[in-house]
Amino acid sequence: MLTDFDIRAELIKKIEKENQNKHYRIIEELSICDGRARADIVVANGFLHGYEIKSDHDTLERLARQIEWYDKTFDKITIVVGKKFASNIVELVPEHWGIEVAYLNKFNQVSLKKIRACKKNKNVSGENLLDLLWNAEIKSLLKQKNVKNFSRKPKPELKKMVLESISFNDIRNFTRETLKTRIGWRDSLG
Repeated sequence: MLTDFDIRAELIKKIEKENQNKHYRIIEELSICDGRARADIVVANGFLHGYEIKSDHDTLERLARQIEWYDKTFDKITIVVGKKFASNIVELVPEHWGIEVAYLNKFNQVSLKKIRACKKNKNVSGENLLDLLWNAEIKSLLKQKNVKNFSRKPKPELKKMVLESISFNDIRNFTRETLKTRIGWRDSLG
């Protein structure tokens, strides 16, 4: 039975190989939807791609809520499951979610098999993208867009100002680029 650690290590190797020679960042355990959930792995490249891992040791108890939160946050979403969930996962996740199954190959190494490619998610919320940003980053966006009178506002008011004055595409692009280039985040990020 494969663990989260086993699957995560192979998934990160695969992501690194797919993004070789590209400007990207892998983020593990990213808090989303104002802290209601954590995305196992996020890749910030041309899109924000969220990965949810369900190992053979997990349950699907929280999956319905995770679907809701991932859908509000990521341009693309893939669930990676152990063999335990391989037979029924297709019925449980939306059609735009990609599906991969982790298994031990004939060399007793973890492999990933793509069952379904992900499609672009059309349910992303600007408010949820702003949840990924720090206050200083939101203020930087407001300043770039020449919005005034934001310097002493709390985060909920800053988010409201952004949503009322800046296009969704600008919010999406700014959030993605900020996550790719953020400095002083966590020691585990390269």
